[in-house]
Amino acid sequence: MGDCFWDSCSNVASASFCTQKYCNLGARCSNAPRTLSTLQLFETCRVGLGVYTTTDLDVGDVLGEYCGELTEFPAVVEGQPPLAVKQNSGYTLLYNAKSVNKNSVYVDALKCGSITRFISHSCDPNAAFVEQQMRSRVRVFVKMIKNVKAGAQVTVHYGNERWFTCACDQCWAPRVVEVSDSEEE
Repeated sequence: MGDCFWDSCSNVASASFCTQKYCNLGARCSNAPRTLSTLQLFETCRVGLGVYTTTDLDVGDVLGEYCGELTEFPAVVEGQPPLAVKQNSGYTLLYNAKSVNKNSVYVDALKCGSITRFISHSCDPNAAFVEQQMRSRVRVFVKMIKNVKAGAQVTVHYGNERWFTCACDQCWAPRVVEVSDSEEE
């Protein structure tokens, strides 16, 4: 067994992750995404696909890597949310690190990535995105920040600049109560 490096692997050279189909090592290399096997997809009642766990998870457990297509832009422009929204597929994550050209780097998991791309937003999350830098390589992992029991939905906080209407349990419950109260009048 070997490893995939930029000078010997077209996936690494093109900033793509290795998959079983497109890797000389069958994706048994450090360029392949890893995900906890106890995560499962399910259809949520409000936001499409979500992720739940089939086992208990503890604070500090790493669920997997958030991966997708890497893109770089010259800068994140302050005060221009429409531009950010235009560039955001809904699966876009901005790295804190910069590219060698000093550009902002995004990972977009719209078309490819691991199950972690389906983790829903919550204003009271039980997991978080954690950036880890190993030499010149940056990776984003999903890590538990609360203990959860088997069957729990895994959620993260997407950030304070919203491009969506929040439908998490915490924000949705007051809307349901307001609608119920107005119907009684």
